[in-house]
Amino acid sequence: MSRPITCYQSSFQAECATKEWRTSRCGESQHSERNCHLAGNVPPSSTQPLDSHPVHAFEGVARPVIFEHPDEALPYWGKGSSMLLANSKHYFWLTASHVLKNTSVRSLRIFPSDDSRISLPFDEQYTIKAEWSEDDDYRDIFALRINIAEFEISGDAPLTAQDTEQGLLPAEELAVGVELWVIGYPAERTEIDYERGHIRNSRVVIRAVYQGPSSADHCHIARVSSSIRLKSFDGLSGSPVFFLQPAVLAGQKVQFPRLVGMAIRGTASSNLVHFISGKIIGRLIALASDGDT
Repeated sequence: MSRPITCYQSSFQAECATKEWRTSRCGESQHSERNCHLAGNVPPSSTQPLDSHPVHAFEGVARPVIFEHPDEALPYWGKGSSMLLANSKHYFWLTASHVLKNTSVRSLRIFPSDDSRISLPFDEQYTIKAEWSEDDDYRDIFALRINIAEFEISGDAPLTAQDTEQGLLPAEELAVGVELWVIGYPAERTEIDYERGHIRNSRVVIRAVYQGPSSADHCHIARVSSSIRLKSFDGLSGSPVFFLQPAVLAGQKVQFPRLVGMAIRGTASSNLVHFISGKIIGRLIALASDGDT
């Protein structure tokens, strides 16, 4: 039986931080001229495979996880992936809880786009309540609500967020064998130039094939089958997992990007990625938006 989900809310205030070091992120998508853009209800602009032509608006949903360090010689560091989400009420940032292990949430610095020099402001944090065993993989999820009012004042670049009301698909509805896409920032593709003060976070788009549900509640498995070769999947935790859902729009065949989950673990040796179902993500965001704690 699937376990019910409730969320825990706690107050959290995070001021914007100005980025002093330069950063670059390979393959970042272009954003609309509005400060906030919802992805998930617009098909990709190209029919080419994502791992060979990674220029799609919804890819900007994936963001690298960066922390501010008190050492002035290395003000920023980080490892891990995350995503930006939104519904009709709020915008959120979400990652795997273990990405934040042994770190301070207040030192977290998430930048809304490649061109941004100012990090996102947050005002609330959410986790799934610890009502079950600590071994439950589906509880490995952490969300922060973006203070959108402050962002509109201080933000220096637009953000792209996946629409959880139209752009989300429960992984339970997937057929075994369908093609999935994992979008994240592996640790081996992050480079830091201490002398120049330059951080380079390279995003990858990894093709995978859905294998079915795992033994853990609300979790699923995908087998990586991509032209991109990684020695390790370290850093991919928190990555959004997408399914391009076929549809017909204005008489033409298109594919809509649907968020089906979030990667929480995996190994390059097995080529397997385990991910939490989009159903849990949607439920957490809905509860957070409704204030149901």
